[in-house]
Amino acid sequence: MAQDSNSPNSTGAANPAPASEYMKQGNAAAADGDFEAAEEAFEQAVAANPSDARARYNLALARQNLGDPEGAIASYWRAIQIDTNLIEAYVNLGNLYGELGLDEEALEVFQQALEIDNTSDELYINLGDAYRNLGYFDDAILAYRQAQILNPQNTLATDNLTDVRERLNEQGEYIADLEKRLDEDPRDLERYADLATAYLEAHRDQDALNLVNQMVGLDPNAPLTYETQASVYEQMAQPDEAAAAWQRVVELSPDDAEAWEHLGTWREEQGRIDDSVAAYRRAAELRPGSVAARFSLAEVLRDADRFDEAIAAFSELVAEHKGKLGEDSEETLIAAYNGLAECQNLAEKYDDALATANACLESFPEQSEALYERASALDGLGRHDEAIAAYESALQGDPLNAGICNDLADTYLQVGRAQDAIEMAQTAIALEPGFVVGYETLAQAFERVGRAAEAQEARRQAEEIRQILEEDDES
Repeated sequence: MAQDSNSPNSTGAANPAPASEYMKQGNAAAADGDFEAAEEAFEQAVAANPSDARARYNLALARQNLGDPEGAIASYWRAIQIDTNLIEAYVNLGNLYGELGLDEEALEVFQQALEIDNTSDELYINLGDAYRNLGYFDDAILAYRQAQILNPQNTLATDNLTDVRERLNEQGEYIADLEKRLDEDPRDLERYADLATAYLEAHRDQDALNLVNQMVGLDPNAPLTYETQASVYEQMAQPDEAAAAWQRVVELSPDDAEAWEHLGTWREEQGRIDDSVAAYRRAAELRPGSVAARFSLAEVLRDADRFDEAIAAFSELVAEHKGKLGEDSEETLIAAYNGLAECQNLAEKYDDALATANACLESFPEQSEALYERASALDGLGRHDEAIAAYESALQGDPLNAGICNDLADTYLQVGRAQDAIEMAQTAIALEPGFVVGYETLAQAFERVGRAAEAQEARRQAEEIRQILEEDDES
């Protein structure tokens, strides 16, 4: 449940009179349950004073109550970016992520909140809930227990602790039953695979790996052995080992299209693009009707800057699905249109990209990704005002897309709207803190308005993130 707040702005306002007046209007409308009016008033408050974290927080609350979770998330992140100690924003943001089933994101937000305030039993309950939803039962127990320590009267912590212990016991009983079944027939590979899967679900990765090693010794020529091995290495985020396992599967079962597709994924993860392309091509040959394999092939060609081949692959998908009925065909057609337009933009074939995006929008109006590709094409053609309108429309449908925010910021700079560029670049960074290009765009915008020190700081942050990413790639 979103926490409301009528507390005054504490960040200081460039133009306090109108901002405070809009805040009063927004709070009054929210108290009356008129969240549309509240949203409008808080938007005005933000426009009057962009550095007011409380105005952005209240705007997020209004949007959340209006059933606009993505708009609320974007506003919560901007509030946090401005005031990193605004604990209410973390709490509501984490809970909203949880309501949307985005438990990993919720976990990260609650962990950040606890770095600010580690004395809140409610925060520890939220943290425990996120761990529980992700299946990290031992971590959930620790979080709930800490909530009990901080507040022995918190019955919710006690109830949730009881629940997670029951789940842990059920999981343990299930694993014990699988272990017993395996003991009864220790040469049954399927029983090994079932137990390994259960270990992975319990986040007992090393136990699963040990079991797989037994499978290799038992039957080193069974595809199931290496399929199970691959699943273990995938969860352990070891791409070289996962790729080697899938390579072994296709050697043992060369007509397994799904295995070839998995191999393509992990070859791409390794950066072995030619091998990835070959694997996806083989998967598509074995199963011509597999849309997934053909999309993966087109996408890896795009990522390898082999745009002509990617354009051809996406064009085939468009031609095949254009005019077909059914939700699946429509989704495939939209994705194919957008992939084609993106490749055409990347290849600087802007007229073609514009035609493709427009064709998609004719059948699927207001499709945000098609609007984005249309905007990119218009940008490339120098039609910046039209591009801005398309970017803004795309952002309404996809407000959490940092790439759209950054490209819109860059185009604002092209037409001399530096202040708007600053706001949009900061939004991109709030949504994706490690977004190097966002910092670079922000630096350019600061320079445009003569804020040299802030421009220098943005460039420093961009370089720092770039070095971290390079070090991660090397490791």
